[in-house]
Amino acid sequence: MYSKNLSLVFLLISTFTIPQANAFLGVTKKALSAISINTRTLPENEIIRLSKLSDKTLGTKNIGLELGKLNLPNDALEDVFIRIAIHQKKITREAAERMFSNLSGVPGFGSTLRKVIGNNKAGTAGHLNELIISNTASANGFKVLGIGQKFSDGLKKSPTDIDVLLKKDGRKFAIEAKNYASTTKMPLDKFRGDLDTLVAYKKSNGDNITPVFTITNKPDDSKHLKMLIRESNKRGVQIIFGKPQEQVEQIKMLGNIL
Repeated sequence: MYSKNLSLVFLLISTFTIPQANAFLGVTKKALSAISINTRTLPENEIIRLSKLSDKTLGTKNIGLELGKLNLPNDALEDVFIRIAIHQKKITREAAERMFSNLSGVPGFGSTLRKVIGNNKAGTAGHLNELIISNTASANGFKVLGIGQKFSDGLKKSPTDIDVLLKKDGRKFAIEAKNYASTTKMPLDKFRGDLDTLVAYKKSNGDNITPVFTITNKPDDSKHLKMLIRESNKRGVQIIFGKPQEQVEQIKMLGNIL
């Protein structure tokens, strides 16, 4: 069973992680063709132009302003953003098609894709991680209720968000997802704040919600790891580690025992 899970994880990594330069001989015209069947999708040359624009200062903001003038339907907007991500080699065409099939129409899908195409590498990695978790959950029988959903917890100065909101068999899972390197120590004040947001979300939305904090790369520092687990347990938040497929399998197990 363990080797099977590893195979799934390796498949997921090879499919969704940002490709190495030698993995592409160039993005073909076919790769940039429309994924949505909506007749108002943009042509390939516009995708290329917007992709170049996104690399500039305030690029994604300016893209948003341009697209706003076009008044495109939601699925056509999602199509634009995910094809830009393909052109930027942040996601493969094959992975994009599966993601679009599973997540198109989910609240926050388009806005999260828009964050992925920005020129902030850390932001891209974090938001792409949220999309991969959501896509993996959908492929494993979960209903994805939202991605990056705004929430005012009454604790932070401004509204925060719930990274991924899932539902399966009547139980909802509110997820804060982090994708730090295993050598990076998460700031404890920020970690505690995110835990408190999950607790506040549960209090505001009912007992059928399980708050979950996921960390893709388990911290190498054992003392720091114990601190994270202790703080989570104090608040009744489930903390899990592993690649998206492993996370989803653990979340599924939580649904069976809680």
